[in-house]
Amino acid sequence: MLSFNDLTLELWISQISGLIGLIIIGLSYLFPKKKYLLFATISFIFFILEAVFAGLYANLIGTSTCLIRNFLMTFFLLKRNKELPMPIVLSLLGIMWIIIIAYMALSKTFNVFDNYLPPFLITISTFTQNSTNEYVVKIGAFFHEIGFLIYYSIYKLPLSILRQVILVVSALIGIVLIRRHKKKNEILLKN
Repeated sequence: MLSFNDLTLELWISQISGLIGLIIIGLSYLFPKKKYLLFATISFIFFILEAVFAGLYANLIGTSTCLIRNFLMTFFLLKRNKELPMPIVLSLLGIMWIIIIAYMALSKTFNVFDNYLPPFLITISTFTQNSTNEYVVKIGAFFHEIGFLIYYSIYKLPLSILRQVILVVSALIGIVLIRRHKKKNEILLKN
């Protein structure tokens, strides 16, 4: 509760933007991959606003990469019915890391641990989200959300922390639903 006392107007705007993003991405974890990516893409617009108003520039770079990544993944799934080609994935992640390193060089923040956390988590979740296996997609999202729970805990942003707890639970529910659906299909195939 004390962390609410330290919020400036910019941080309140940041937290409210993140809350709107939460509602959208929380719903996304309950859908199959195509709808999940569509909702997640929209939510990243609000997460970008959250990072801008909180002054979390490494996260801003990473979140902007997520927006582009999800847009491209959605395009390839809807228009070409295939995953994002690996050269595009690697190029996008390479560009993100170059921009992150340039940011840290300009701001002289190579020694700030939390600057590495967003791009690291986004790198891993990009590979898992690009999987054709829905289970891998949801497990990757689960670890992504846990990582960002740690990240926002470092900055003591109360609504962002709450959001991450909710998203961890949403990702777990998504994993359970996939597992339940898979078992139901196996039973139907046996009969």
